[in-house]
Amino acid sequence: MMQRYLFYAVAQVFLPFFVVLFFIASIVLLIGLATVTQFIKLNIWDLAQIFLYSIPNGIFFIIPITFFCACVLGLSRLSFDYELLVFFSLGISPRKILLPFIGLSAFASIVLLFFSLALIPLSKSAYGNFMAQKRAEVNINIKAGEFGQKLGDWLVYADKAQDRHYEGLVLFSSNLESQETFIVASEGEMSNNEGVFTLLLRDGSAYFAAPNKVERADFAQMLVHTKIDEINLSSYDLWAYWKSAFEGSHSQARRLAQAIITSLFPIVSIFLIPLFGIANPRFHKNLSYVYLLLSVGGYFIAMHVLSQNVPFIGIFALPVFWIFGSYLLYRKFILRLY
Repeated sequence: MMQRYLFYAVAQVFLPFFVVLFFIASIVLLIGLATVTQFIKLNIWDLAQIFLYSIPNGIFFIIPITFFCACVLGLSRLSFDYELLVFFSLGISPRKILLPFIGLSAFASIVLLFFSLALIPLSKSAYGNFMAQKRAEVNINIKAGEFGQKLGDWLVYADKAQDRHYEGLVLFSSNLESQETFIVASEGEMSNNEGVFTLLLRDGSAYFAAPNKVERADFAQMLVHTKIDEINLSSYDLWAYWKSAFEGSHSQARRLAQAIITSLFPIVSIFLIPLFGIANPRFHKNLSYVYLLLSVGGYFIAMHVLSQNVPFIGIFALPVFWIFGSYLLYRKFILRLY
């Protein structure tokens, strides 16, 4: 009964906070996507796919901060509504109030570890692969009326272009068997078969200029095959992604430290929840917002400094120091009084 009551108080704070912060993060992501569309043509489904790839990284820092703030503010509201005083008068100790939050915080940290160590690297890899494929499509996107467009070894010009169907095509290449080739066709269509692009030409003529002669061949249909630069798609091997952190890559070691330290924030801050949330409204002012700003800011500033300078030491030092220090304060100011 008490556990359900506490969870309900936390949920009333968590949901509005999370929705607002997620909305702000979504706006920032959409602004970032607007810059991508300047260089790559994307439809609404492509934008939705990129947005989904960006969500894990966008909400990773929102979850621990929102969770911690919701727990503290939910408990603080019960304190200043005199509801926790009723619990204490019934013989319920701070230890029993803290107990439900331990499992909830552990679950939050496990979810965050899954986000940071697996889901975010996978989403970044998928995002990189998707953008590489889109850039490759841009490289063969022939526009009407523009000179100097390349398709492999060919320079291509088209009078009209619509959905990879072209009219008034002119192709030129000087890299085919030491001779210049000039092709004129009334129309053509482009297709992609596993990275090999085929241009089907209709009703045209081909001119082959050797050093001493020029040959002409008229055709009803002609296939021109070309292969653009290969797309370097990254793998989804998580071990390979994190292995460089242990092989001297400082930037990857920094990412690993930040991922783990951030993920552990809910569980190592478990004793700060009753420390900031439990108060006697007769003798104390509600300073929970100030405590939240100072503690969240202090933890993440320390995470940034340690991950930049001593990432592997910081992974162990900061969480241990944080939970040990918060326990001493909890024992001194909460257990001794309540």
